[in-house]
Amino acid sequence: MYRKPVFWVVLLCIAGLAAASIGLLGGTRQHAELTEEDYARQYINRNIKQYQSEWPDVRITDSRIITFEKTAEFDHLLAAPVQIWRLEYRLTPDDPGKLMLPGGMQAIDGLITEDGSMGKPALVFSYQDSVPEYLGEVWSGENDLTRPAGQEMALRKFFEGKGQLPHETFSGSHILVKFPLSTGETSQLLLSQPSKRGDQGIWAVERWKDTRGNEYYHRPNTEETLSAYYASLQTMADQGTDKSLLDPLQVAIQYIKSELGQPVSRDKLVMVYQATVADFAVSPESSLLGYVTDLALDSDTMNFDQVEWLTLEDKDRMKSLNITEDQMPGGFYILNKYAVNDPYKLTAETQYKLIDRDNPGSVKSVSKQEFIEYFQQFTGFAPPCSITVSNYAVHIITEQYVP
Repeated sequence: MYRKPVFWVVLLCIAGLAAASIGLLGGTRQHAELTEEDYARQYINRNIKQYQSEWPDVRITDSRIITFEKTAEFDHLLAAPVQIWRLEYRLTPDDPGKLMLPGGMQAIDGLITEDGSMGKPALVFSYQDSVPEYLGEVWSGENDLTRPAGQEMALRKFFEGKGQLPHETFSGSHILVKFPLSTGETSQLLLSQPSKRGDQGIWAVERWKDTRGNEYYHRPNTEETLSAYYASLQTMADQGTDKSLLDPLQVAIQYIKSELGQPVSRDKLVMVYQATVADFAVSPESSLLGYVTDLALDSDTMNFDQVEWLTLEDKDRMKSLNITEDQMPGGFYILNKYAVNDPYKLTAETQYKLIDRDNPGSVKSVSKQEFIEYFQQFTGFAPPCSITVSNYAVHIITEQYVP
Protein backbone atom coordinates (compact mmCIF):
# COMPACT_ATOMS: atom_id res chain seq x y z
CA MET A 1 0.00 0.00 0.00
CA TYR A 2 1.47 3.32 -1.05
CA ARG A 3 0.72 6.47 0.88
CA LYS A 4 2.09 9.92 0.22
CA PRO A 5 4.28 11.44 2.97
CA VAL A 6 2.15 12.69 5.80
CA PHE A 7 2.98 15.83 7.69
CA TRP A 8 0.89 16.70 10.71
CA VAL A 9 1.01 18.47 14.00
CA VAL A 10 -0.03 16.96 17.29
CA LEU A 11 -0.64 19.25 20.23
CA LEU A 12 -0.29 17.48 23.55
CA CYS A 13 -1.26 18.82 26.93
CA ILE A 14 -0.34 17.19 30.20
CA ALA A 15 -3.97 16.21 30.86
CA GLY A 16 -3.99 14.10 27.69
CA LEU A 17 -0.85 12.07 28.48
CA ALA A 18 -2.65 9.59 30.73
CA ALA A 19 -5.13 8.76 27.98
CA ALA A 20 -2.35 8.32 25.41
CA SER A 21 -0.38 5.97 27.64
CA ILE A 22 -3.09 3.23 27.53
CA GLY A 23 -2.07 2.40 23.96
CA LEU A 24 -4.91 3.85 21.85
CA LEU A 25 -5.60 7.53 21.58
CA GLY A 26 -8.71 8.11 23.66
CA GLY A 27 -9.03 4.33 24.12
CA THR A 28 -11.97 4.19 21.71
CA ARG A 29 -10.55 3.20 18.31
CA GLN A 30 -10.39 -0.44 17.28
CA HIS A 31 -7.04 -2.03 16.36
CA ALA A 32 -8.13 -2.56 12.73
CA GLU A 33 -8.94 1.16 12.38
CA LEU A 34 -5.49 2.40 13.33
CA THR A 35 -3.43 4.10 10.64
CA GLU A 36 0.33 4.43 10.39
CA GLU A 37 -0.08 7.94 11.80
CA ASP A 38 -1.91 6.61 14.85
CA TYR A 39 0.89 4.14 15.54
CA ALA A 40 3.47 6.90 15.11
CA ARG A 41 1.57 9.03 17.62
CA GLN A 42 1.53 6.14 20.10
CA TYR A 43 5.27 5.71 19.60
CA ILE A 44 5.91 9.38 20.38
CA ASN A 45 3.59 9.30 23.40
CA ARG A 46 5.41 6.29 24.83
CA ASN A 47 8.68 8.18 24.50
CA ILE A 48 7.16 11.21 26.20
CA LYS A 49 5.99 9.05 29.07
CA GLN A 50 9.45 7.51 29.41
CA TYR A 51 11.19 10.87 29.30
CA GLN A 52 8.93 12.32 31.98
CA SER A 53 9.67 9.36 34.23
CA GLU A 54 13.38 9.98 33.75
CA TRP A 55 13.11 13.78 34.09
CA PRO A 56 10.36 14.38 36.70
CA ASP A 57 11.17 18.09 36.78
CA VAL A 58 10.60 18.48 33.04
CA ARG A 59 7.15 18.65 31.44
CA ILE A 60 6.67 17.97 27.72
CA THR A 61 4.13 20.52 26.62
CA ASP A 62 3.74 19.64 22.96
CA SER A 63 5.04 17.51 20.09
CA ARG A 64 5.36 18.05 16.38
CA ILE A 65 5.93 15.65 13.50
CA ILE A 66 8.58 16.92 11.09
CA THR A 67 8.59 14.02 8.63
CA PHE A 68 6.65 10.78 8.43
CA GLU A 69 6.97 8.93 5.13
CA LYS A 70 7.27 5.47 3.66
CA THR A 71 10.82 4.79 2.47
CA ALA A 72 10.78 1.09 1.55
CA GLU A 73 8.48 -1.86 0.90
CA PHE A 74 9.34 -5.57 0.60
CA ASP A 75 6.97 -8.38 -0.36
CA HIS A 76 9.31 -11.38 -0.16
CA LEU A 77 10.44 -11.37 3.47
CA LEU A 78 7.22 -12.44 5.21
CA ALA A 79 3.88 -13.79 4.05
CA ALA A 80 2.54 -10.23 4.29
CA PRO A 81 4.09 -7.07 2.78
CA VAL A 82 6.44 -5.09 5.03
CA GLN A 83 7.13 -1.35 4.95
CA ILE A 84 9.63 1.02 6.59
CA TRP A 85 8.46 4.54 7.53
CA ARG A 86 10.91 7.29 8.43
CA LEU A 87 9.89 9.36 11.44
CA GLU A 88 11.26 12.70 12.61
CA TYR A 89 9.67 14.73 15.40
CA ARG A 90 10.28 17.47 17.97
CA LEU A 91 9.23 17.58 21.62
CA THR A 92 8.88 20.84 23.51
CA PRO A 93 9.98 20.83 27.16
CA ASP A 94 8.70 23.55 29.50
CA ASP A 95 12.26 24.28 30.62
CA PRO A 96 15.06 23.21 28.22
CA GLY A 97 17.63 24.19 30.84
CA LYS A 98 16.62 21.22 32.97
CA LEU A 99 17.32 18.66 30.25
CA MET A 100 20.12 16.18 30.89
CA LEU A 101 20.30 14.38 27.55
CA PRO A 102 22.14 11.03 27.57
CA GLY A 103 24.51 10.01 24.78
CA GLY A 104 22.92 10.01 21.35
CA MET A 105 19.93 12.20 22.19
CA GLN A 106 19.88 15.69 20.74
CA ALA A 107 18.09 18.98 21.19
CA ILE A 108 17.74 21.61 18.47
CA ASP A 109 16.74 25.12 19.55
CA GLY A 110 15.60 23.68 22.85
CA LEU A 111 13.43 20.99 21.20
CA ILE A 112 14.12 17.27 21.78
CA THR A 113 14.60 15.36 18.53
CA GLU A 114 13.90 11.73 17.70
CA ASP A 115 17.61 10.87 17.87
CA GLY A 116 18.75 8.18 20.30
CA SER A 117 21.88 6.23 21.12
CA MET A 118 21.24 4.01 18.06
CA GLY A 119 20.58 6.84 15.65
CA LYS A 120 17.22 7.77 14.16
CA PRO A 121 14.20 5.45 14.32
CA ALA A 122 12.21 4.08 11.40
CA LEU A 123 8.89 2.34 12.10
CA VAL A 124 8.21 -1.12 10.66
CA PHE A 125 4.72 -2.16 9.55
CA SER A 126 3.24 -5.32 8.06
CA TYR A 127 -0.01 -5.36 6.12
CA GLN A 128 -2.94 -7.74 6.01
CA ASP A 129 -5.66 -6.66 3.55
CA SER A 130 -4.04 -3.22 3.44
CA VAL A 131 -4.42 -2.82 7.22
CA PRO A 132 -1.16 -1.77 8.90
CA GLU A 133 0.19 -3.45 12.00
CA TYR A 134 3.06 -1.83 13.87
CA LEU A 135 5.88 -4.32 14.51
CA GLY A 136 8.67 -2.19 16.01
CA GLU A 137 11.48 0.01 14.83
CA VAL A 138 14.89 -0.22 13.18
CA TRP A 139 17.64 2.34 13.71
CA SER A 140 19.87 4.30 11.37
CA GLY A 141 22.92 3.93 13.59
CA GLU A 142 22.92 0.16 13.13
CA ASN A 143 21.76 0.05 9.51
CA ASP A 144 21.94 1.83 6.18
CA LEU A 145 18.30 2.84 5.78
CA THR A 146 18.95 4.98 2.70
CA ARG A 147 19.40 2.20 0.12
CA PRO A 148 17.40 -0.94 -0.78
CA ALA A 149 20.11 -3.45 0.18
CA GLY A 150 20.63 -1.80 3.56
CA GLN A 151 16.90 -1.56 4.18
CA GLU A 152 16.41 -5.25 3.43
CA MET A 153 19.31 -6.24 5.69
CA ALA A 154 17.85 -4.09 8.48
CA LEU A 155 14.53 -5.90 8.20
CA ARG A 156 16.19 -9.31 8.03
CA LYS A 157 18.06 -8.63 11.26
CA PHE A 158 14.85 -7.33 12.81
CA PHE A 159 12.80 -10.41 11.89
CA GLU A 160 15.59 -12.85 12.68
CA GLY A 161 15.71 -11.35 16.15
CA LYS A 162 12.00 -12.01 16.53
CA GLY A 163 12.32 -15.59 15.27
CA GLN A 164 10.25 -14.83 12.16
CA LEU A 165 13.10 -15.51 9.74
CA PRO A 166 15.89 -18.12 9.87
CA HIS A 167 19.42 -16.88 10.55
CA GLU A 168 20.42 -16.96 6.90
CA THR A 169 20.01 -14.45 4.10
CA PHE A 170 20.06 -17.11 1.38
CA SER A 171 18.81 -20.66 1.84
CA GLY A 172 20.55 -23.67 0.33
CA SER A 173 24.18 -24.70 0.55
CA HIS A 174 26.54 -22.98 2.97
CA ILE A 175 30.27 -23.03 3.61
CA LEU A 176 31.78 -22.06 6.96
CA VAL A 177 35.24 -20.44 6.83
CA LYS A 178 37.21 -20.00 10.06
CA PHE A 179 40.11 -17.55 10.08
CA PRO A 180 42.28 -15.67 12.59
CA LEU A 181 42.13 -11.92 13.11
CA SER A 182 45.34 -9.99 13.65
CA THR A 183 44.45 -9.96 17.37
CA GLY A 184 44.72 -13.74 17.45
CA GLU A 185 40.99 -14.27 17.84
CA THR A 186 39.24 -16.74 15.57
CA SER A 187 36.30 -15.53 13.50
CA GLN A 188 34.17 -17.20 10.89
CA LEU A 189 32.40 -16.38 7.62
CA LEU A 190 29.14 -17.83 6.34
CA LEU A 191 29.20 -18.25 2.56
CA SER A 192 26.03 -18.82 0.55
CA GLN A 193 24.93 -19.04 -3.06
CA PRO A 194 22.65 -16.02 -3.54
CA SER A 195 21.54 -16.55 -7.11
CA LYS A 196 22.08 -20.05 -8.51
CA ARG A 197 22.74 -23.38 -6.76
CA GLY A 198 25.37 -25.92 -7.73
CA ASP A 199 28.77 -25.72 -9.41
CA GLN A 200 27.74 -22.83 -11.65
CA GLY A 201 26.42 -20.67 -8.83
CA ILE A 202 28.44 -17.79 -7.43
CA TRP A 203 29.34 -17.60 -3.73
CA ALA A 204 29.00 -14.61 -1.43
CA VAL A 205 29.75 -13.83 2.21
CA GLU A 206 26.41 -13.07 3.77
CA ARG A 207 27.60 -12.56 7.37
CA TRP A 208 30.46 -13.22 9.79
CA LYS A 209 30.87 -13.79 13.52
CA ASP A 210 33.68 -13.15 15.98
CA THR A 211 34.73 -15.27 18.94
CA ARG A 212 32.63 -13.10 21.27
CA GLY A 213 29.46 -14.16 19.48
CA ASN A 214 28.89 -10.82 17.75
CA GLU A 215 27.29 -11.30 14.34
CA TYR A 216 27.88 -8.89 11.44
CA TYR A 217 25.76 -8.83 8.28
CA HIS A 218 27.38 -8.06 4.95
CA ARG A 219 25.69 -5.20 3.14
CA PRO A 220 26.85 -4.85 -0.49
CA ASN A 221 27.79 -1.39 -1.67
CA THR A 222 25.02 -1.07 -4.23
CA GLU A 223 21.96 1.01 -5.04
CA GLU A 224 20.14 -2.14 -6.18
CA THR A 225 18.17 -4.68 -4.21
CA LEU A 226 20.08 -7.74 -3.00
CA SER A 227 18.47 -10.02 -5.58
CA ALA A 228 19.22 -7.64 -8.48
CA TYR A 229 22.80 -7.08 -7.31
CA TYR A 230 23.67 -10.76 -7.05
CA ALA A 231 21.79 -11.59 -10.26
CA SER A 232 24.08 -9.21 -12.15
CA LEU A 233 27.17 -10.86 -10.62
CA GLN A 234 25.80 -14.28 -11.56
CA THR A 235 25.30 -13.09 -15.14
CA MET A 236 28.93 -11.98 -15.30
CA ALA A 237 30.02 -15.44 -14.13
CA ASP A 238 27.70 -17.14 -16.65
CA GLN A 239 29.13 -15.05 -19.47
CA GLY A 240 32.71 -15.74 -18.39
CA THR A 241 33.38 -12.08 -17.58
CA ASP A 242 34.25 -12.79 -13.94
CA LYS A 243 34.38 -16.36 -12.68
CA SER A 244 36.25 -15.61 -9.45
CA LEU A 245 33.02 -15.73 -7.45
CA LEU A 246 32.57 -19.38 -8.40
CA ASP A 247 35.48 -20.26 -6.09
CA PRO A 248 34.44 -19.96 -2.42
CA LEU A 249 38.06 -19.90 -1.27
CA GLN A 250 38.82 -16.84 -3.40
CA VAL A 251 35.62 -15.20 -2.19
CA ALA A 252 36.60 -15.75 1.45
CA ILE A 253 40.17 -14.47 1.03
CA GLN A 254 39.06 -11.37 -0.88
CA TYR A 255 36.42 -10.56 1.74
CA ILE A 256 38.83 -10.90 4.65
CA LYS A 257 41.36 -8.68 2.91
CA SER A 258 39.14 -5.99 1.40
CA GLU A 259 36.12 -5.84 3.69
CA LEU A 260 37.74 -6.65 7.04
CA GLY A 261 41.20 -5.27 6.30
CA GLN A 262 42.89 -8.33 7.75
CA PRO A 263 46.02 -10.15 6.54
CA VAL A 264 45.24 -13.71 5.52
CA SER A 265 46.97 -16.75 4.09
CA ARG A 266 45.35 -19.86 2.68
CA ASP A 267 46.99 -22.17 5.21
CA LYS A 268 45.29 -20.26 8.05
CA LEU A 269 41.79 -20.83 6.68
CA VAL A 270 39.60 -23.74 7.75
CA MET A 271 36.87 -24.52 5.20
CA VAL A 272 33.84 -26.43 6.45
CA TYR A 273 31.80 -27.55 3.46
CA GLN A 274 28.14 -28.56 3.68
CA ALA A 275 27.80 -26.36 6.76
CA THR A 276 24.45 -25.48 8.27
CA VAL A 277 22.99 -22.41 9.91
CA ALA A 278 23.27 -24.27 13.22
CA ASP A 279 27.02 -24.69 12.63
CA PHE A 280 27.42 -20.95 12.13
CA ALA A 281 25.38 -20.22 15.27
CA VAL A 282 28.15 -21.76 17.40
CA SER A 283 30.67 -19.02 18.15
CA PRO A 284 34.24 -19.86 17.08
CA GLU A 285 36.66 -20.79 19.81
CA SER A 286 39.85 -18.75 20.23
CA SER A 287 43.10 -19.33 22.06
CA LEU A 288 44.58 -16.10 23.42
CA LEU A 289 47.78 -15.33 25.32
CA GLY A 290 48.06 -12.75 28.07
CA TYR A 291 47.98 -11.95 31.75
CA VAL A 292 45.12 -12.95 34.03
CA THR A 293 44.09 -10.33 36.59
CA ASP A 294 41.33 -9.88 39.15
CA LEU A 295 40.74 -13.60 39.49
CA ALA A 296 38.97 -14.24 42.80
CA LEU A 297 37.46 -17.36 44.31
CA ASP A 298 34.04 -15.80 44.85
CA SER A 299 33.84 -14.08 41.46
CA ASP A 300 32.51 -15.42 38.18
CA THR A 301 34.50 -12.92 36.11
CA MET A 302 38.16 -12.15 35.44
CA ASN A 303 40.15 -9.65 33.43
CA PHE A 304 42.63 -10.53 30.71
CA ASP A 305 45.43 -8.38 29.30
CA GLN A 306 46.17 -9.91 25.91
CA VAL A 307 49.77 -9.96 24.59
CA GLU A 308 51.55 -11.06 21.45
CA TRP A 309 54.26 -13.76 21.60
CA LEU A 310 56.97 -13.21 18.99
CA THR A 311 59.76 -15.62 18.07
CA LEU A 312 62.78 -15.33 15.78
CA GLU A 313 60.64 -16.72 12.95
CA ASP A 314 58.39 -13.63 13.01
CA LYS A 315 60.91 -11.53 11.08
CA ASP A 316 58.36 -9.38 9.18
CA ARG A 317 56.49 -8.59 12.38
CA MET A 318 59.75 -7.82 14.22
CA LYS A 319 60.81 -5.47 11.44
CA SER A 320 57.51 -3.58 11.53
CA LEU A 321 57.89 -3.14 15.30
CA ASN A 322 61.61 -2.29 15.18
CA ILE A 323 62.42 -5.25 17.41
CA THR A 324 65.88 -6.75 16.95
CA GLU A 325 67.23 -10.18 17.83
CA ASP A 326 69.31 -8.51 20.55
CA GLN A 327 66.05 -7.84 22.37
CA MET A 328 65.18 -11.55 22.26
CA PRO A 329 67.96 -13.29 24.24
CA GLY A 330 65.64 -16.19 25.02
CA GLY A 331 64.44 -16.44 21.44
CA PHE A 332 61.10 -14.79 22.19
CA TYR A 333 59.55 -11.40 22.87
CA ILE A 334 56.31 -10.68 24.75
CA LEU A 335 54.68 -7.62 23.21
CA ASN A 336 52.17 -5.91 25.45
CA LYS A 337 51.49 -2.89 23.28
CA TYR A 338 48.26 -1.90 24.98
CA ALA A 339 47.59 -2.76 28.63
CA VAL A 340 43.85 -3.39 28.23
CA ASN A 341 42.00 -5.58 30.72
CA ASP A 342 39.14 -7.24 28.86
CA PRO A 343 36.43 -8.83 31.05
CA TYR A 344 35.57 -12.50 30.59
CA LYS A 345 33.08 -14.83 32.25
CA LEU A 346 34.01 -17.86 34.31
CA THR A 347 31.67 -20.81 34.67
CA ALA A 348 31.46 -23.94 36.76
CA GLU A 349 32.92 -25.79 33.75
CA THR A 350 36.01 -23.56 33.41
CA GLN A 351 39.18 -25.65 33.68
CA TYR A 352 42.36 -24.42 35.40
CA LYS A 353 45.74 -25.86 34.42
CA LEU A 354 49.29 -25.32 35.68
CA ILE A 355 52.63 -26.51 34.38
CA ASP A 356 53.44 -29.90 35.88
CA ARG A 357 56.94 -29.45 37.28
CA ASP A 358 57.24 -33.20 37.86
CA ASN A 359 56.56 -33.97 34.20
CA PRO A 360 58.38 -31.49 31.94
CA GLY A 361 56.32 -30.46 28.94
CA SER A 362 53.05 -31.37 30.62
CA VAL A 363 50.29 -29.51 32.43
CA LYS A 364 48.01 -30.67 35.21
CA SER A 365 44.46 -29.76 36.12
CA VAL A 366 43.96 -27.96 39.42
CA SER A 367 41.08 -26.37 41.28
CA LYS A 368 40.31 -22.69 40.94
CA GLN A 369 41.57 -22.12 44.49
CA GLU A 370 44.87 -23.91 43.78
CA PHE A 371 45.29 -21.86 40.59
CA ILE A 372 44.74 -18.58 42.48
CA GLU A 373 47.06 -19.56 45.32
CA TYR A 374 49.81 -20.48 42.86
CA PHE A 375 49.74 -17.04 41.18
CA GLN A 376 49.58 -15.22 44.52
CA GLN A 377 53.26 -16.09 45.06
CA PHE A 378 54.31 -13.73 42.26
CA THR A 379 54.73 -10.16 43.40
CA GLY A 380 56.30 -8.77 40.24
CA PHE A 381 56.30 -10.56 36.90
CA ALA A 382 53.73 -13.37 36.75
CA PRO A 383 53.73 -15.97 33.98
CA PRO A 384 51.31 -15.34 31.13
CA CYS A 385 48.44 -17.72 30.52
CA SER A 386 46.66 -18.97 27.47
CA ILE A 387 42.87 -18.94 27.61
CA THR A 388 40.41 -20.75 25.38
CA VAL A 389 37.29 -18.61 24.98
CA SER A 390 34.09 -18.11 23.04
CA ASN A 391 31.06 -15.93 23.69
CA TYR A 392 33.00 -14.04 26.39
CA ALA A 393 33.23 -17.27 28.43
CA VAL A 394 36.54 -18.86 29.41
CA HIS A 395 36.67 -22.62 28.89
CA ILE A 396 40.31 -23.27 29.85
CA ILE A 397 43.04 -21.21 31.57
CA THR A 398 46.53 -22.63 31.21
CA GLU A 399 49.82 -21.36 32.59
CA GLN A 400 52.20 -20.58 29.73
CA TYR A 401 55.77 -21.90 29.90
CA VAL A 402 58.36 -19.12 29.75
CA PRO A 403 61.94 -20.28 28.98
